[in-house]
Amino acid sequence: MQYKWKVFLVIALSLFVMVMDASAINVVLPQIAEDFKVSLGTVSWVTIIAGLAISSTLLPLGKLADLAGRRKMQIIGMALFGIGSLICFFSSNISILISGRVVGSIGASMLQAVTMAIVLAVFPDNEKGRGLGMITFAVGIGGIAGPLIGSQISELIGWRYIFLIMFFPTIIGLSLANFVLQDNLIGSSKKEGINYDFKGAIYSALFIIIIIINISNPFNIAYSSILYWAIWAICISFMILFIRSQKNNPEPLFNLELFSNWRFSFATTARLFGFISNGPFWFLIPFYATIVLKYSISLTGILIFLNATGMSLAGAFGGRLSDKFGTLKFIVSGLSLLTITWILFIFTSKETPLIIILSIGFLNGISNGLWMAPNTSETLEKIPKIYQGLISAFNALIRNVGSVFGISISTTLITYILISNGLNIQIGEFKNRTDAELLVLANAMNYSFVLSAFFSIFAIVLSITGRIRSN
Repeated sequence: MQYKWKVFLVIALSLFVMVMDASAINVVLPQIAEDFKVSLGTVSWVTIIAGLAISSTLLPLGKLADLAGRRKMQIIGMALFGIGSLICFFSSNISILISGRVVGSIGASMLQAVTMAIVLAVFPDNEKGRGLGMITFAVGIGGIAGPLIGSQISELIGWRYIFLIMFFPTIIGLSLANFVLQDNLIGSSKKEGINYDFKGAIYSALFIIIIIINISNPFNIAYSSILYWAIWAICISFMILFIRSQKNNPEPLFNLELFSNWRFSFATTARLFGFISNGPFWFLIPFYATIVLKYSISLTGILIFLNATGMSLAGAFGGRLSDKFGTLKFIVSGLSLLTITWILFIFTSKETPLIIILSIGFLNGISNGLWMAPNTSETLEKIPKIYQGLISAFNALIRNVGSVFGISISTTLITYILISNGLNIQIGEFKNRTDAELLVLANAMNYSFVLSAFFSIFAIVLSITGRIRSN
C-alpha cells in the first residue's frame, strides 16, 4: 500500500471517531436534556462548548504543530479525545458532561489542526482535490455511523455508552498514528529557534470565546443593558490587540497579509457563512424530528444517517471532479442546493410523508459534500506552500466557528420566540404540551430555517464575487 494511503487511513480513523461522536451525541441531545432536566439553551452547550474549545485553540495549536511536529500533535490529540470520552461516560450531571466535552474537544482541536495539512503533504498537487474530497468522505462515514449507532445504543442501554464505544477506536487510532506517521514524510517542519507567539494565541482565543458567548448569551443578559454592549467592546478590543500583535511580530501566529489575496479572503468568508448556514442541522433537526414531527430516536437517527450518506457520496466525487472541471461550479451548486433544502424544511410538518423528510435530509447532505472540498481548494489556490499547514488549521477554525455561530444564532432566535410567547420551559416538556404550544415551537424553528437559507445565499454571492474580483 502506498504511504499516502496508510497515512490517510490513520487520519480517516481520527476523523471518523470525531464526527461519529458529534453526530451520535446530536441525535440523543433531546434524551440528555430530558434526563438532566435542562432547557434547550443549556443542553445546547454540550455542542457549543465543544465548538468553543476547538475554535479558540485551533489556530494556536496549528502554529504549535509547525514547531513541535504534526505526529506528536496527532498522538496527543487522540489521547485527550479518549480521556474526554471516559469523563463523559462517567458524568453524573450536565456540568461533568460538559467538562468531559471540553477535554475531548481540545484533543479534537489538535487533530483538526493537522489533519488537512497532513493529507495535503502526502497527496501530490494534481490530487489535492481528491485528498480533500476523501476527507469529506471520511467525515461522511463518521456521520453515517454516529446516528445509527447512537440512536440504537441510546434506546437499548442508554446514551452514556456512546462515549464508551468512542473510546476503543480512539485507542486503535492512537496506536496506528504512533507506528505509521513519520514527521519527515507528513510535512512537519519543526522549525528551530522560532519564538511562539503567546500574545497572539491568547488574544485570538479570548476574542473567539467572548464573541461566541455573547452571541449565544447563555446568561440571558438583556440586549439593551450596558453590560451586554460592554462585553462587545471587550471582544472588539481583543480583536484589535490581536491584529496589532500580528503586524508588529516578525514571527506572528497568523500572517495577515494572506488576506490581500482576494480569492482567499472571499472564499474564507463564504466558507464561514456556509457553515453558519448548515451548523444548526445536526443540532436542531433532532429536536425538530422528535418533538415537532413526533419521530422516534431510531427514526431520527435514520434521518441524520441519510444526511451523512449524501455528504459522504458527494464528497468522494466532488473533490476529484473539481480538480478537472474547476471549483466554483461545485461550490455554487452545493450552496444553492443547501438553500433549497432549508426552504423545503419550512414547508414540512408532522403530516408530511416520511419519504419527503428523509429525501430533504439526504439532499442537504449532498449539498455539503459538493461545496466543502472545492471551497477548501479555493482557499488554497494561490497560497504559498509554506502556509498550507497554517491555512489548514485556519480552515478548520472557520468551519468550527461557523458551526458554533449557526447553532448559537438559531438557539438564541428560537429561545427568544418561545419566551416571547410565554413558553420559558424545558425543551423535554414540549413532548407533553398542547398542539398550540407545539405550533409555536415549529414556527420558531421555521424562522431559524429561513435564516439558514439567507446565510447560504450570502455564501453564494461571496463565492462568485471573490472569483470575479480576483480575475
